[in-house]
Amino acid sequence: MSRIILFFLLCCSFGVVVSAQTPNKTTLRGTVRDTTGETLPLATVMLLNPRDSTLINFTRGSAEGTFEFKNVRNIPYLLKVSYLGYIPLQKQLTVATSETSELGDLRMKPITNELMEVVVRTAKATLSIKGDTIEYDASSFKVPPGSTVEDLLRRLPGIEVDADGNIKAQGKDVKRVYVDGKTFFGDDPKAATKNLGAETLSKVQVYDDKSEQAKLTGVDDGKKEKAMNLELKEEYKKGSFGKITAAVGTEERWAGRGNYNRFNKKEQFSLIGYANNINQTGVNWEDYGEFKGQNTFNDQDNGDFGFSSGQRFFYFGGGEDTPLNNFDGRGFTTNYGGGANYNFDNKKTKFNANYFYNQTKLDLDQYAFRQTFFADSSFFNNDTAQLGTFRGNHAFATRLEQELDSNNLLIVKANLRLGASSEDNVKNQLFSKSTDERPINSLNIDNYSDLDVFRLSSSAIFRHRFGKKGKAFAVSAGYNSTNSEGTENLFSLNRFFDANTVTEQLRQLNANDKATHQLKSSLLYTDAFSKKWYWEAFLNFSNADNIVDRQTTNPDANNSRIDSLSVYYDNAIRYSRLGSSLRYSHKGLNASIGLAAQQIALKGNYAIEKGAPDLAPPISRDFFNWVPNLQVNYQIGQNAWCNLNYNYTVREPQINDLQPVPNVNNPAFRTEGNPDLEPERSHSISGGFNRWNPANFSSFGVGADFDLFDSQIVYNQTVEVLKETGVRTTARPDNVSGGNRFNAYTWLNFPVVKTKLTANGYGNVNIGQTPGFVNGVENNTQNVGFNFNGGLNFTPAATLILGVDGEIGFNNISYSINEDQNQKIRRYGLDASTKWQVFNKTFLESNFNYAVFQNERYGFNQAVPIWNASVRRLIGKQNRLETRLAAFDLLNRRVSITQDGSQNFVMRNVANTLARYFMLSVSYNVRGYENKIKKNNWW
Repeated sequence: MSRIILFFLLCCSFGVVVSAQTPNKTTLRGTVRDTTGETLPLATVMLLNPRDSTLINFTRGSAEGTFEFKNVRNIPYLLKVSYLGYIPLQKQLTVATSETSELGDLRMKPITNELMEVVVRTAKATLSIKGDTIEYDASSFKVPPGSTVEDLLRRLPGIEVDADGNIKAQGKDVKRVYVDGKTFFGDDPKAATKNLGAETLSKVQVYDDKSEQAKLTGVDDGKKEKAMNLELKEEYKKGSFGKITAAVGTEERWAGRGNYNRFNKKEQFSLIGYANNINQTGVNWEDYGEFKGQNTFNDQDNGDFGFSSGQRFFYFGGGEDTPLNNFDGRGFTTNYGGGANYNFDNKKTKFNANYFYNQTKLDLDQYAFRQTFFADSSFFNNDTAQLGTFRGNHAFATRLEQELDSNNLLIVKANLRLGASSEDNVKNQLFSKSTDERPINSLNIDNYSDLDVFRLSSSAIFRHRFGKKGKAFAVSAGYNSTNSEGTENLFSLNRFFDANTVTEQLRQLNANDKATHQLKSSLLYTDAFSKKWYWEAFLNFSNADNIVDRQTTNPDANNSRIDSLSVYYDNAIRYSRLGSSLRYSHKGLNASIGLAAQQIALKGNYAIEKGAPDLAPPISRDFFNWVPNLQVNYQIGQNAWCNLNYNYTVREPQINDLQPVPNVNNPAFRTEGNPDLEPERSHSISGGFNRWNPANFSSFGVGADFDLFDSQIVYNQTVEVLKETGVRTTARPDNVSGGNRFNAYTWLNFPVVKTKLTANGYGNVNIGQTPGFVNGVENNTQNVGFNFNGGLNFTPAATLILGVDGEIGFNNISYSINEDQNQKIRRYGLDASTKWQVFNKTFLESNFNYAVFQNERYGFNQAVPIWNASVRRLIGKQNRLETRLAAFDLLNRRVSITQDGSQNFVMRNVANTLARYFMLSVSYNVRGYENKIKKNNWW
């Protein structure tokens, strides 16, 4: 018995000794050197899973070559070190016997021709940092089969993807996404991330893309934007791949989408398409901005040379002639779309062409509440509306980049859009002086309109670089054209309750024809005084001719013209700017100061119809301004940046603002232009600081911008009660001095547990004061807003992804003419999501969103909880088939709510939208998912 007890005590003692020798946590330290013993600073050091090389932890070495992993789990690791120009180093680490493990010197061999084969075999690294480029090995970050590139990006350290698919890297917006270095369906970053599968990628590269001027001159101007390149696996660069999905559901819901791709080293060809009635329009805000403003040169091909370039947008006709499916979540839509994208690249010649067609039919029922304030009173209107719209457009874009030789480059591009739209708007409006009083009158509106639009935008840029660094010449030319033809059939009935009378307020037919032709050109010359100082001179010129022909007739009077509402308006805007700037560029500091002489010439005539005598003396005015500019960008060390910018902006009035004839599509709210408008002038100051820590991929930034207006174009209002119309609001643009806007923001993204748990936050404060006049009384409207978003993303295993995000939004609106009507608008939101690989080929996804809308002034308080869930299953040996059963809005509570306030009114819209339904879908993947799913299992 005593021997047994002794043996047991010895075993316990041995266990204590072993436990003492193998702690649960350990700290790993080492130094990276080359074969000669010299230290290699800022090397990328990773701890990988020795079974499948997935990333567990990472850091970056110090300037002295040392690195450290503090308090990591004491388990076997595969240590991998990468450094530009050296063979990646791998080292197997066993369980440490102490709380601190000294790895000593890690020697890396420089790459030579003899070692190139070794480099090819070992170069694959989970992530590496090469200058300003971060490269991720896509296969090292596990996502469930069937995931999109967007799902993969959410797993990568230092990258954020919001619910709408917008991408941030190191806290900055990713402006462009390329596939193998080539454009994919234009400049839309989401076209690739939402349509390509994660299994197709070999690498994801994030880098700072230089401005066009920096590429031309070879001189860093401090202007950089985040870009992303998706590098395909070799097997996907040969042959074809794609995916098609079809779905049916309850409530007569259906959907289908698909993509097909065929790539090789020189060419890429892609097809995408979709059709559904579940409110997925396939249109994004970037596309919307390109439709609305004809800016010949975008950020990629910026031909508006000189400081503050690329900021001059010409708007033709405003939103009413925009043939775009602009859907904001209200109502019910039926959508169709599809397109093709082609790329050719043989190094010297790069050619891209893409075509896309999309259409949306919207059915909307909406309730709106609006209160308009005067100096000592206010009135209310409650609206119910039924809206049916159709938007359809064809878009074709092409771009050719030809390298003539090493010093000369030619870029030619064109965009063509054909659009058609129609709208049927039935609205009932009730007007009253108080929410408790009987309405004064009601206005019933039944309007129908249709529109056809043609738009062409084209440009050419020639760049020549001299042998001397910084010495270059560039010339650009552009032609824009837009033509639209539309009709409006307007009808309204006005009822006055006290008099119990009905008045046919409006019966008219509008024929609207508009045309704009714009020619523009720019010249740029740069030269170097020394290795640090550079000088540039530039010339910008544009001439836009605009014609508006609106003939209004009365169908009930033999289509006789209504002279007071008809106009033929011929307007020309000539813009010219000659300027120069001086730049200093050295050791991370880029600073420039410049001055330009700018002239805007406005000329215009208006009459009842073409060829008729002018209704007023012709408009002929010139505006000359000196425009200063200051830009400072400074890189602090390797990973921190700050900037400060100032510019004085002068913008000409838009065509809609200048037309003197009123628009009375709604008799209760009419607008009229002002031919005497002057340009809007403002001072703009902005600055910011951001820092990125490559050791843990955290980022932090703060910034602010401030606009102070010398002259601002605002819509002054006259509100009156007319015997024939009831309450009528007339808005007219005028130049008003004063007004300002201030916005401050900050963001933070950091790993709580590397590769497992990350946290992010964004907050901003905006304050704005807008002057204006209501019935001749000056009203200063002040908006003070605060928004904060914060979230956590948790990935405990490759089979489980959890996320939670919170949102708080405050908006306080105060009025100088009626302080009793000040508003406090609130929004709170919480979103939680789960993606879980439950079994071998079975995946569960769920999302819950809880939003609260409040307005203390009216006691409005509404909560909207939305819960979606789905389960999907892969079928077959190659996993080519996928089935999914999804439930949307399980609680049947979805509704669209928007709240807004401006100048002298506050408004709230409540609309029905897609509520509870269930859907079953089947997907087919052309290649299937070859990766072994069982590797993802963690039980």
